[in-house]
Amino acid sequence: MVLQKDHGAEDQYGTLLSYIGPVDSAGMEGLLALAEKGASAAGGRTLMKRIGNVLIECLQNVMRHGLIEDNGFTQLYLTLEATPVGFQVQCGNMVDTEMRSILSARLSEINGMDEEVLRKTYIETLCNGEMSGKGGAGLGLLSLAKKANGPIEYRFDTQDDERELFTLIVTIQKP
Repeated sequence: MVLQKDHGAEDQYGTLLSYIGPVDSAGMEGLLALAEKGASAAGGRTLMKRIGNVLIECLQNVMRHGLIEDNGFTQLYLTLEATPVGFQVQCGNMVDTEMRSILSARLSEINGMDEEVLRKTYIETLCNGEMSGKGGAGLGLLSLAKKANGPIEYRFDTQDDERELFTLIVTIQKP
């Protein structure tokens, strides 16, 4: 289900996009188009570009690291909200306990970096270019941290089947 509000004034806040369900690479394009439309009314072009980049990184993270269900899809929930400080993206998907450990360690490390260390680490990772077994070079979470202008919030909720619902919360502050 996709919900989208039309915001005519910049001082209006609320949900611009809400989605829950399966996602694949084709579905990602549609979600990005809807998010761009919603964000364009509430922010400038530069801010809209940053939001798009954050959404792409979040969705790529889900596609690379989310658990694939029996039907071949990865389940996702995604929201984009306009807030007084900027825009907030919440993205959630199921992961296993091993991925929980990896994500927790990596996000704790990234959240502990100041802006200069984050920038240097991003450049070193970009130049290093080593790909992981899942097809990423480790740039996604670093890129999210750069776009967010602050710590990336996250949480894990254990499910009955011992999987974890991983939620990533990224706030893109207005300039």
